[in-house]
Amino acid sequence: MSSFLITGGDGQLGQCFRNVAAEFPNHHLIFANRQEVDLVCPETLQDYFDTNPFRGIINCTAYSQVDQAEWESEKAYQINAEGVQNLVTFAEENELSLVHFSTDYVFDGTASVPYQETDNCDPINAYGKSKYLGEQRLTKAKCLHTTFRISWLFSPFGINFVKTIMRISKTKEQLNVVHDQWGRPTYGLDLARTVLTYIDQPTFFDYSCYHFAHGGATTWFYFAQKIVGLTKSPCKLLPCATAAYPTAAKRPLYAVLDTTRIENHLSLQLLSWEVALEDCIKRIEAR
Repeated sequence: MSSFLITGGDGQLGQCFRNVAAEFPNHHLIFANRQEVDLVCPETLQDYFDTNPFRGIINCTAYSQVDQAEWESEKAYQINAEGVQNLVTFAEENELSLVHFSTDYVFDGTASVPYQETDNCDPINAYGKSKYLGEQRLTKAKCLHTTFRISWLFSPFGINFVKTIMRISKTKEQLNVVHDQWGRPTYGLDLARTVLTYIDQPTFFDYSCYHFAHGGATTWFYFAQKIVGLTKSPCKLLPCATAAYPTAAKRPLYAVLDTTRIENHLSLQLLSWEVALEDCIKRIEAR
Protein backbone atom coordinates (compact mmCIF):
# COMPACT_ATOMS: atom_id res chain seq x y z
CA MET A 1 0.00 0.00 0.00
CA SER A 2 1.36 3.41 -1.00
CA SER A 3 1.35 6.06 1.72
CA PHE A 4 1.15 9.77 0.99
CA LEU A 5 1.11 12.83 3.20
CA ILE A 6 -1.53 15.37 2.22
CA THR A 7 -0.41 18.76 3.52
CA GLY A 8 -3.08 21.42 3.97
CA GLY A 9 -5.53 18.66 4.75
CA ASP A 10 -8.21 21.04 6.03
CA GLY A 11 -8.10 23.34 2.99
CA GLN A 12 -10.39 23.15 -0.02
CA LEU A 13 -8.17 20.86 -2.09
CA GLY A 14 -7.12 18.80 0.92
CA GLN A 15 -10.79 18.15 1.68
CA CYS A 16 -11.28 17.02 -1.91
CA PHE A 17 -8.59 14.36 -1.44
CA ARG A 18 -10.18 13.37 1.86
CA ASN A 19 -13.60 13.03 0.20
CA VAL A 20 -12.40 10.63 -2.53
CA ALA A 21 -9.88 8.70 -0.40
CA ALA A 22 -12.20 5.72 0.08
CA GLU A 23 -12.25 5.22 -3.70
CA PHE A 24 -8.53 4.37 -3.57
CA PRO A 25 -8.03 1.56 -1.03
CA ASN A 26 -4.50 0.91 -2.34
CA HIS A 27 -3.40 4.30 -1.03
CA HIS A 28 -2.93 5.20 2.60
CA LEU A 29 -3.51 8.94 2.80
CA ILE A 30 -2.27 10.80 5.85
CA PHE A 31 -3.90 14.21 6.27
CA ALA A 32 -2.11 16.98 8.16
CA ASN A 33 -3.45 20.46 8.75
CA ARG A 34 -1.26 23.53 9.01
CA GLN A 35 -1.04 23.24 12.80
CA GLU A 36 0.43 19.76 12.42
CA VAL A 37 2.70 20.41 9.42
CA ASP A 38 3.69 24.03 8.85
CA LEU A 39 5.78 24.37 5.70
CA VAL A 40 7.39 27.52 7.07
CA CYS A 41 8.69 25.44 10.02
CA PRO A 42 10.36 22.38 8.45
CA GLU A 43 10.97 20.75 11.82
CA THR A 44 7.19 20.08 12.00
CA LEU A 45 7.51 18.04 8.81
CA GLN A 46 10.31 15.91 10.29
CA ASP A 47 8.40 15.42 13.54
CA TYR A 48 5.31 14.30 11.65
CA PHE A 49 7.31 11.95 9.43
CA ASP A 50 8.90 10.30 12.47
CA THR A 51 5.50 9.21 13.79
CA ASN A 52 3.60 8.91 10.47
CA PRO A 53 6.05 7.65 7.81
CA PHE A 54 5.07 8.08 4.15
CA ARG A 55 6.72 7.65 0.78
CA GLY A 56 5.31 10.66 -1.03
CA ILE A 57 3.90 14.14 -0.43
CA ILE A 58 0.89 15.76 -2.10
CA ASN A 59 1.15 19.43 -1.22
CA CYS A 60 -2.25 21.07 -0.85
CA THR A 61 -0.93 23.88 1.34
CA ALA A 62 -1.00 27.32 -0.28
CA TYR A 63 -1.45 30.97 0.44
CA SER A 64 -4.35 31.65 -1.94
CA GLN A 65 -5.74 35.04 -0.89
CA VAL A 66 -5.08 36.78 -4.22
CA ASP A 67 -5.95 40.34 -3.23
CA GLN A 68 -4.63 40.09 0.31
CA ALA A 69 -1.28 38.94 -1.07
CA GLU A 70 -0.73 42.45 -2.41
CA TRP A 71 -0.12 43.70 1.14
CA GLU A 72 0.93 40.35 2.62
CA SER A 73 3.42 39.45 -0.08
CA GLU A 74 6.03 38.31 2.42
CA LYS A 75 3.62 35.80 3.93
CA ALA A 76 2.61 34.59 0.46
CA TYR A 77 6.26 34.06 -0.48
CA GLN A 78 6.98 32.25 2.79
CA ILE A 79 4.26 29.67 2.14
CA ASN A 80 4.17 29.45 -1.67
CA ALA A 81 7.91 29.63 -2.33
CA GLU A 82 10.01 29.05 0.80
CA GLY A 83 7.54 26.43 2.03
CA VAL A 84 7.89 24.55 -1.25
CA GLN A 85 11.68 24.70 -0.94
CA ASN A 86 11.40 23.16 2.53
CA LEU A 87 9.32 20.34 1.03
CA VAL A 88 11.86 19.84 -1.75
CA THR A 89 14.74 19.60 0.71
CA PHE A 90 12.87 17.11 2.88
CA ALA A 91 11.77 15.00 -0.10
CA GLU A 92 15.33 14.87 -1.43
CA GLU A 93 16.76 13.84 1.92
CA ASN A 94 14.20 11.06 2.35
CA GLU A 95 13.85 9.99 -1.31
CA LEU A 96 10.15 10.90 -1.45
CA SER A 97 8.00 11.84 -4.42
CA LEU A 98 6.37 15.27 -4.43
CA VAL A 99 3.21 16.54 -6.15
CA HIS A 100 2.52 20.26 -6.04
CA PHE A 101 -0.26 22.56 -7.29
CA SER A 102 0.18 25.91 -8.95
CA THR A 103 -2.05 28.35 -10.79
CA ASP A 104 -2.98 29.94 -14.11
CA TYR A 105 -1.98 33.23 -12.46
CA VAL A 106 1.64 32.54 -13.38
CA PHE A 107 0.66 33.91 -16.83
CA ASP A 108 0.03 37.56 -17.69
CA GLY A 109 -3.20 36.90 -19.60
CA THR A 110 -2.19 38.61 -22.84
CA ALA A 111 -2.35 35.45 -24.97
CA SER A 112 -5.07 34.74 -27.52
CA VAL A 113 -4.70 30.94 -27.53
CA PRO A 114 -4.61 28.53 -24.56
CA TYR A 115 -1.39 28.49 -22.55
CA GLN A 116 0.84 25.44 -22.80
CA GLU A 117 3.17 24.23 -20.04
CA THR A 118 6.19 25.46 -22.00
CA ASP A 119 4.94 29.03 -22.50
CA ASN A 120 6.77 31.86 -20.75
CA CYS A 121 5.44 32.84 -17.33
CA ASP A 122 5.01 36.49 -16.41
CA PRO A 123 2.75 36.84 -13.36
CA ILE A 124 1.13 40.22 -12.84
CA ASN A 125 0.27 40.06 -9.13
CA ALA A 126 2.02 39.10 -5.90
CA TYR A 127 0.12 35.84 -5.54
CA GLY A 128 1.09 34.71 -9.04
CA LYS A 129 4.71 35.70 -8.47
CA SER A 130 4.89 33.70 -5.25
CA LYS A 131 3.40 30.63 -6.92
CA TYR A 132 5.76 30.90 -9.88
CA LEU A 133 8.75 31.10 -7.56
CA GLY A 134 7.50 27.94 -5.87
CA GLU A 135 7.34 26.26 -9.27
CA GLN A 136 10.92 27.27 -9.98
CA ARG A 137 12.10 25.84 -6.67
CA LEU A 138 10.41 22.54 -7.46
CA THR A 139 11.82 22.36 -10.97
CA LYS A 140 15.32 22.06 -9.52
CA ALA A 141 14.37 19.23 -7.17
CA LYS A 142 16.41 16.02 -7.28
CA CYS A 143 13.45 13.82 -6.36
CA LEU A 144 10.44 12.55 -8.28
CA HIS A 145 8.20 15.60 -8.65
CA THR A 146 5.56 17.28 -10.76
CA THR A 147 3.41 20.41 -10.63
CA PHE A 148 -0.24 20.64 -11.60
CA ARG A 149 -1.22 24.11 -12.77
CA ILE A 150 -4.95 24.53 -12.17
CA SER A 151 -7.44 27.35 -12.64
CA TRP A 152 -10.71 28.54 -11.11
CA LEU A 153 -10.81 25.75 -8.52
CA PHE A 154 -14.27 24.84 -7.24
CA SER A 155 -15.66 22.05 -5.08
CA PRO A 156 -18.24 21.43 -2.32
CA PHE A 157 -15.64 22.53 0.23
CA GLY A 158 -14.03 25.75 1.44
CA ILE A 159 -14.57 29.13 -0.17
CA ASN A 160 -14.88 29.25 -3.95
CA PHE A 161 -16.79 30.96 -6.74
CA VAL A 162 -19.53 28.34 -7.01
CA LYS A 163 -20.41 28.41 -3.32
CA THR A 164 -20.18 32.21 -3.22
CA ILE A 165 -22.57 32.68 -6.16
CA MET A 166 -24.97 30.13 -4.68
CA ARG A 167 -24.99 32.00 -1.38
CA ILE A 168 -25.24 35.54 -2.73
CA SER A 169 -27.87 34.72 -5.37
CA LYS A 170 -30.24 33.60 -2.61
CA THR A 171 -30.39 37.07 -1.06
CA LYS A 172 -29.81 39.51 -3.94
CA GLU A 173 -32.17 40.40 -6.75
CA GLN A 174 -29.34 41.18 -9.14
CA LEU A 175 -25.60 40.75 -9.27
CA ASN A 176 -22.83 42.16 -11.44
CA VAL A 177 -20.32 39.56 -12.67
CA VAL A 178 -17.16 40.13 -14.70
CA HIS A 179 -17.58 39.03 -18.31
CA ASP A 180 -14.16 39.73 -19.87
CA GLN A 181 -11.91 37.33 -17.92
CA TRP A 182 -11.56 33.93 -19.59
CA GLY A 183 -10.48 30.64 -18.01
CA ARG A 184 -11.24 26.94 -17.53
CA PRO A 185 -12.81 25.86 -14.21
CA THR A 186 -11.21 22.98 -12.29
CA TYR A 187 -13.33 20.61 -10.20
CA GLY A 188 -11.34 19.67 -7.12
CA LEU A 189 -12.81 16.17 -6.73
CA ASP A 190 -11.85 15.21 -10.28
CA LEU A 191 -8.39 16.69 -9.80
CA ALA A 192 -7.87 14.60 -6.65
CA ARG A 193 -9.11 11.47 -8.41
CA THR A 194 -6.73 12.05 -11.30
CA VAL A 195 -3.70 12.42 -9.04
CA LEU A 196 -4.57 9.34 -6.99
CA THR A 197 -5.34 7.25 -10.09
CA TYR A 198 -2.01 7.87 -11.79
CA ILE A 199 0.49 8.72 -9.04
CA ASP A 200 1.82 5.14 -8.81
CA GLN A 201 2.34 4.79 -12.56
CA PRO A 202 6.00 5.12 -13.66
CA THR A 203 5.14 7.63 -16.38
CA PHE A 204 3.31 10.00 -14.02
CA PHE A 205 6.47 11.94 -13.24
CA ASP A 206 7.71 12.06 -16.84
CA TYR A 207 6.82 15.74 -16.97
CA SER A 208 7.61 18.35 -14.34
CA CYS A 209 4.42 20.27 -15.10
CA TYR A 210 0.88 19.47 -16.22
CA HIS A 211 -2.05 21.77 -16.93
CA PHE A 212 -5.31 20.43 -15.50
CA ALA A 213 -8.72 22.02 -15.99
CA HIS A 214 -12.10 20.90 -17.27
CA GLY A 215 -13.21 21.07 -20.86
CA GLY A 216 -14.36 24.34 -22.38
CA ALA A 217 -13.33 27.93 -21.78
CA THR A 218 -15.74 30.33 -20.16
CA THR A 219 -15.99 33.69 -18.39
CA TRP A 220 -16.94 34.35 -14.78
CA PHE A 221 -20.27 35.71 -16.05
CA TYR A 222 -21.18 32.58 -18.03
CA PHE A 223 -19.93 30.43 -15.16
CA ALA A 224 -22.23 32.33 -12.78
CA GLN A 225 -25.13 32.05 -15.23
CA LYS A 226 -24.82 28.28 -15.23
CA ILE A 227 -24.69 28.20 -11.42
CA VAL A 228 -27.80 30.34 -11.09
CA GLY A 229 -29.60 28.26 -13.71
CA LEU A 230 -28.81 24.94 -12.03
CA THR A 231 -29.91 26.24 -8.63
CA LYS A 232 -33.03 27.88 -10.11
CA SER A 233 -32.20 31.16 -8.44
CA PRO A 234 -34.29 34.18 -9.50
CA CYS A 235 -31.26 36.45 -9.14
CA LYS A 236 -30.60 38.48 -12.30
CA LEU A 237 -26.98 38.56 -13.45
CA LEU A 238 -25.53 41.59 -15.20
CA PRO A 239 -22.24 41.43 -17.12
CA CYS A 240 -19.61 44.00 -16.23
CA ALA A 241 -16.06 44.74 -17.37
CA THR A 242 -13.02 44.07 -15.20
CA ALA A 243 -12.38 47.83 -15.23
CA ALA A 244 -15.72 48.38 -13.51
CA TYR A 245 -14.85 45.93 -10.73
CA PRO A 246 -11.49 47.08 -9.37
CA THR A 247 -9.54 44.69 -7.13
CA ALA A 248 -6.27 45.06 -5.24
CA ALA A 249 -4.58 42.43 -7.41
CA LYS A 250 -4.58 42.65 -11.18
CA ARG A 251 -6.10 39.60 -12.88
CA PRO A 252 -5.07 38.04 -16.20
CA LEU A 253 -7.85 38.61 -18.72
CA TYR A 254 -7.13 35.39 -20.60
CA ALA A 255 -5.80 32.46 -18.58
CA VAL A 256 -7.14 29.47 -20.49
CA LEU A 257 -4.93 26.42 -19.91
CA ASP A 258 -4.10 23.96 -22.69
CA THR A 259 -4.53 20.44 -21.25
CA THR A 260 -3.33 18.50 -24.31
CA ARG A 261 -0.21 17.20 -22.52
CA ILE A 262 -1.97 15.48 -19.64
CA GLU A 263 -4.80 14.21 -21.83
CA ASN A 264 -2.37 12.57 -24.25
CA HIS A 265 0.25 11.38 -21.78
CA LEU A 266 -2.16 9.80 -19.30
CA SER A 267 -4.86 8.90 -21.86
CA LEU A 268 -7.15 11.13 -19.83
CA GLN A 269 -10.58 12.30 -20.94
CA LEU A 270 -11.60 15.48 -19.16
CA LEU A 271 -15.25 16.22 -18.56
CA SER A 272 -16.75 19.55 -19.54
CA TRP A 273 -16.87 22.08 -16.75
CA GLU A 274 -20.69 22.14 -17.06
CA VAL A 275 -20.95 18.42 -16.22
CA ALA A 276 -18.50 18.81 -13.34
CA LEU A 277 -20.46 21.79 -12.05
CA GLU A 278 -23.70 19.81 -12.01
CA ASP A 279 -22.07 17.14 -9.84
CA CYS A 280 -20.63 19.75 -7.51
CA ILE A 281 -23.95 21.55 -7.00
CA LYS A 282 -25.76 18.28 -6.34
CA ARG A 283 -23.23 17.48 -3.64
CA ILE A 284 -23.51 20.94 -2.09
CA GLU A 285 -27.30 20.81 -2.01
CA ALA A 286 -27.25 17.33 -0.50
CA ARG A 287 -25.09 18.38 2.45
